Amino acid sequence: MSEECTTLSRKLGDRYLIERELGRGGMGTVYLARDRRLDRPVALKVLPPEFVAVPELRERFLRETRLAAGFSHPNIVPVFAIEDTEDVLAFAMGFVEGESIASRVARDGPLSRRDAVRLLTDVSYALAYAHGRGVVHRDIKPDNIMIERATGRALVMDFGIARAITPVADKPGLTRVGEVVGTPEYMSPEQASGDNVDGRSDLYSLGLVAWFALVGRTAVTGETTQRILVKQLTESIPPLASVRPDLPQALCDVVDRCCAKEADDRFPHAEAVVEALDATQLATPDIPVSMRLLAPELSGVATRAGGALILLSLGTLMILSSGNGNVFAIGLIYAAMAFVGLVTSMREARRLVTSGYSVTELQRLMGLTLAERDEERARRALDLVQVQRRRRRVYLASALLVWQGAMFVWAIRNTRVGGTTQLTGPVATVTFFASLLACALAIAILSTSPFRRSLSEQLFSVIWLGRFGRGILRRSVGRAAAPESGASLRTSRGASLTPVRSMPARQPTTVPGPASVTGLAQELSELRARVDALEARSRD
Repeated sequence: MSEECTTLSRKLGDRYLIERELGRGGMGTVYLARDRRLDRPVALKVLPPEFVAVPELRERFLRETRLAAGFSHPNIVPVFAIEDTEDVLAFAMGFVEGESIASRVARDGPLSRRDAVRLLTDVSYALAYAHGRGVVHRDIKPDNIMIERATGRALVMDFGIARAITPVADKPGLTRVGEVVGTPEYMSPEQASGDNVDGRSDLYSLGLVAWFALVGRTAVTGETTQRILVKQLTESIPPLASVRPDLPQALCDVVDRCCAKEADDRFPHAEAVVEALDATQLATPDIPVSMRLLAPELSGVATRAGGALILLSLGTLMILSSGNGNVFAIGLIYAAMAFVGLVTSMREARRLVTSGYSVTELQRLMGLTLAERDEERARRALDLVQVQRRRRRVYLASALLVWQGAMFVWAIRNTRVGGTTQLTGPVATVTFFASLLACALAIAILSTSPFRRSLSEQLFSVIWLGRFGRGILRRSVGRAAAPESGASLRTSRGASLTPVRSMPARQPTTVPGPASVTGLAQELSELRARVDALEARSRD
């Protein structure tokens, strides 16, 4: 534990054990601490010392933090307690095991469409809850939105805190408060001009957060705070489709409307954002874990089956030409491995069908898993860092292939004795196998790419998402489900997969006769008599 953490622990008494610093910004320092009374981890945010010295700001902070402490919502980080001493003003909030949007984008680049839709939905729900209780956040930014690692949900923190923060620095990304409250890079025009704000101001900030998450950079930047504020007041936000043409236009329209300069041009409230996202049907349905496990197994089966077919065909030709059956034997081994994998996979598919999934739904969900990977690859292709790394690997692999290929040919030519290749010494042997291994490695690097489907995924798409795969599934599970009308199994990039689910046949309603009604009335009377008897017995 650092000396600073030790000093803070002493000032706070015995309530918290400060473990380490989590982050530092314009609105204070956040520490990971353990609440000794409840024995649970908390995030302890300690406000700057100059904040404590101003009675008006101190009282305002305490009042608004108490209001935020009354929130109870799955997308809002809860406030547990306020620590108000002579030297320290802090509050304890829930510790989110995850990372902020800013950290996520810095590490992995822009978010995928699916993740961005969930981000917008989760934060909109949180804002709708807070706005319904009369609280405007006024500092929605990537650093104030956490992504929980276990569930992937977005949580908003620091509700009611931003309005009480004092200026401590003039650096991008820090909360600055004076006449204007908030973070300039994500501040609405009405907030930048010091006017009264409502929930639509938070929606503007949310739109800029989504723009940042999908593009990987801040939409509004400047050398100084004043220049950023001027841009927020005068310059329109670039349309999202102009920088991310691969995104669905419906998603771009939602983000662009949130980023409108005039408050009346934005969504009227946060619930409207959720409704607009629902209307676009961009949210990909959750794929069951069992299906995520089944799809790779079937992909492996397709790969081994393809390898077996190639080896058996080549082995047959070698047997007919030279009588050598080694390759054919290896092909039989691959065929056996494919058969065993198929039996195991079909057992799992049969269990899913027993759980209520139709064969068409199995194919649809498998197509969704492949579409998710395609979307992730498209997102990677927009990351210039990954593109440059891939380009360098291609250059190095090409040079290695040329160099080691020449060495391989040289080794073969210098080890030929009597028309056959013989490795007569350790140098020739090492050179031969090292060149062979280097060539294989270079070919593997050149043939695989993080920006396109692998060979196994292509085989998976051809075999299991078409008629051939549907026929195998129906015969293997022992229960064929008729294809639903309107089902779409196209899985090429950009193609949408229409969710389908067979509906049970509606049973005719039977109207009870007079005798049934009389019997029900008699049973009800007997039940009431029993309840009255029990109540009388309990009173006695």
